[in-house]
Amino acid sequence: MLLGITAGAQNRQQRLKDHLYTLAADSLKGRAAGSEYSRRAASYILKQYEAIGIKPFFEDWHLRFASGGRNSSFDARYLDVVGVIEGSDPELKNEYIVLGAHYDHLGVRNGKVYNGADDNASGSAALIEVARELFSKRDSLRRSVIIAAFDAEELGLWGSKALSDTLVKAVGLDKIKLMMSLDMVGWYKASGKLKLEGAATIKDGQRILTEGAEKFSIVVDPVKFEKSIFTATDTEGFASKGIPTLAVTTGLKSPYHKPEDDAELIDYEGLDKVAGYISGITLTMASDPSFERSGHVARKHALNAPAFEFGVVASIDRTNMNFHKSALVTKEGYGGSAGVQMQVNSGNFGLNVRGLYECASAKFPDDAAPYSSFVRVRHQAVTVPAMAMLQTGGGFRGFVGFGGYYSRILKSDIEDFTLSGKALEVNMNQYGLNYSIGFVIGQMIFDVSGRNQINNLFNSGDIKAHFQTFSVTLGYIF
Repeated sequence: MLLGITAGAQNRQQRLKDHLYTLAADSLKGRAAGSEYSRRAASYILKQYEAIGIKPFFEDWHLRFASGGRNSSFDARYLDVVGVIEGSDPELKNEYIVLGAHYDHLGVRNGKVYNGADDNASGSAALIEVARELFSKRDSLRRSVIIAAFDAEELGLWGSKALSDTLVKAVGLDKIKLMMSLDMVGWYKASGKLKLEGAATIKDGQRILTEGAEKFSIVVDPVKFEKSIFTATDTEGFASKGIPTLAVTTGLKSPYHKPEDDAELIDYEGLDKVAGYISGITLTMASDPSFERSGHVARKHALNAPAFEFGVVASIDRTNMNFHKSALVTKEGYGGSAGVQMQVNSGNFGLNVRGLYECASAKFPDDAAPYSSFVRVRHQAVTVPAMAMLQTGGGFRGFVGFGGYYSRILKSDIEDFTLSGKALEVNMNQYGLNYSIGFVIGQMIFDVSGRNQINNLFNSGDIKAHFQTFSVTLGYIF
């Protein structure tokens, strides 16, 4: 059985502890999304909201959705609990700040209960107490504040996606001024700070987020944008629509996604500071008529690539030398290249130019036995590939490119060799076609590319050959 609503005039830290021990109890079997036990957790949270005095945002407290966050009546076994504290300003009350925390976790695996105290009973408990504080000061709130407990975050951020889609249709994109996600906020002492990722998405974000910290004796770390390509939180469904977001966390210090993530390990004094601080900055943002978005979006959330990008790249190259109309064969050699890239983007199109310094090698026919024996030759060059790009949008950006390249040979071992008794003179200016296919995740680039030389490798017309190069490239965009 779930504990009843906390009675009496307990202090906030004790109430937070009560919430944690309820939501992360063994009896809730890890609150697997869509399960009977996640329903019990949702029921507990709803009763807390009702006791505080919060009203449902929609006609019903529950926003039901199907797999993938789809707003569908078919298999809609997941549910968010969505309430609202209405603002006091006749006009600004139609603008919204969304505070959210997911309440689901991993359930039972291999006979072990994953209670998910930090992930994310801590965020759910903090959200209840933030809501209590804001409701007590509702006359000071000019904008309305939506309080949302999300289901199915662990399955792929489904609950927050469902709410972002529904909310945009209900109130309009421009009316949602900020979404803040509280996710794993129970290990402040171990972390030494509260991180808020997305400060640059709101105007004067750094100032707003740091000014309130001293009052609550808390160390905060406002980070401009969410950058991790390996993790995501409930901000994503909102941020991908261009809505300013803050991902609030004490980090990955807890034994999250492990059976050991239990309520007794939570730093309740720190969690109390977090709840107080979030209440304070939310009150500030909901009460300030000049609060607005900056217009900047994290790269991982952007619908389209930025107009200009600059980065560094490095690759492993495999080069082969092909002779025209000859029985002579060569074997590929391996080398590497590194340099910079610049790209100009417009929607799904781009122009990419790289400047590379490369060291390449190939196995060249030995003049003593040109059809059966090989010697390794190397050359150094500066190469400039330029390509027209066709690309998708979003934080995961796939692309294909096609264009040409110019290469200036700086030094080549080939001139130290002869073929059929003839000295070889390398053409120091080479050009050809190149192609690329790959993707960008966040700020990381991965692609495979090929280059095929068009002009002759040698100055002599008697011997015709060209280089073919295949490359695997990693890069980073600043």
